[in-house]
This record gives sequence, C-alpha cells and structure tokens, in this order.
Amino acid sequence: MNLFQELKTKFVTGDVLTRLLLINCAMFVFALTLDITFTLFSFGEDKLAFSALNYPWNPLVLLFRPWSPVTSLFTSWGLWHLLFNMVTLYWLGGVFLRYFTSNHLRGLYILGGIAGMLLFTGTFMALPSFQLRDWAGSMPLCSACILAFCTALAFRAPDSTEQIPLIGAVKLKYIVITLAIIDAALLPHVNPATDAAHLGAALIGWAFNNMLRKGKDLTAPVTAIAVWLDNIIHRKRLP
Repeated sequence: MNLFQELKTKFVTGDVLTRLLLINCAMFVFALTLDITFTLFSFGEDKLAFSALNYPWNPLVLLFRPWSPVTSLFTSWGLWHLLFNMVTLYWLGGVFLRYFTSNHLRGLYILGGIAGMLLFTGTFMALPSFQLRDWAGSMPLCSACILAFCTALAFRAPDSTEQIPLIGAVKLKYIVITLAIIDAALLPHVNPATDAAHLGAALIGWAFNNMLRKGKDLTAPVTAIAVWLDNIIHRKRLP
C-alpha cells in the first residue's frame, strides 16, 4: 500500500479530529506545490496559491474565488503557523472530546471559521479607512476555527488541568489564553481585522457552551449537513 492509499484509508476510517488534521496538512501541501510550480514558471505574484485559498474580505473578489470560504478553513500563515495549529488541534482537540462529541468539534470548527469570515468582512465594511491601507485583503481561518472550540473548552472546564512537560499541571483556562497569545504573536502584522475574526470565533465558542447548558446545540445544523453529505458519498460507493 503506497502513501496515498494509507492516507486515504486513515481519512476514511478516522474520526473527525483525524480528518481535520489530514485536510489541513493536505491543503498546505497543495498550496505549496502550486506556489513552487508558479515560481518555476514565473507566474503570478509571490505566494499566489496561498492568497487564492484564503478568505478575501471583498465580496467582489469572492465572486472570483468561490472556493475560498471552504479552503480558508484549512489554511495557515506558513509552515510554523501550520505546525502550531496542528499541535493545538491534536492536543486540545483530544481534550475537547472528553467533554463534548465529535459532532460538536466539527461543528464548532466550521462555525468558528464562518464567524471569522463575517467579522473580517464586517470590519472592512464598517471602517472604510481599512480599505485604503496596504493591508492584506485575505486571511487563513484555521486558527480562528481552532480558537472556537478551545474557547468552548475553556468555559466548560476552566479549572481542569493538563500536564505540561517541565511545568507540571496547568489549568485549561490558562493554557487556552496562552495559546491564543502565541497564535496572535505568530500572525504577521498584515491586517488588524484578523483580530476581529479571532474575536468572532471566540464568541462562537462561548455562545455554544452557554447555549448547550440550556439544551440548545448550535452545531446541530452543521451536523445535519455533514450527515447528508456523508450519506451521498456512501451511496456513491455502493455497487
């Protein structure tokens, strides 16, 4: 069995967390491959593929990048940011599943990204001066997606502890705050609207936990769509 088949098997048989990790890594490799190809043939600007996969604030640009609302959910600011995001996703995603379900993880990941898109675009639309500055007009949303479920986790079990090498037991609320600060430090200072996007994702995480305590699941629509898509794919596999 070659590497591609092994990864395909991992994806098909894996849980939601495994699939999210694989999709993020595959998206990075795809964008990197495209950018290397573009560079070899002197086509387009630097990091054109990464920019095309990120979410643009401008609705007019979005018309020419209809795929970006989906692809941006799985993009990061370069290799180091990807590694940080994947470590956080694997670690705190596993902790999240102790308190919530896989459906909640998938739903919050996507809802966090959607909230990030809305706040990112809203900031530009509400502050026209942003449009006149030389700031990046698009952004990756992986870290916003991760922040959504991390925030929900911090509100669900703030005083629960995790063992960290060389440090010892640390409460989850401090871990999430620290990781959010590190993530902000890793982001290049290309656009202050990215802070609004991350704030929107954090608000979704808080709202999810608050509503779930009242018996209402904000991730239910995402789960329904995921089940519908999975049924379609399953039917296509049948002989």
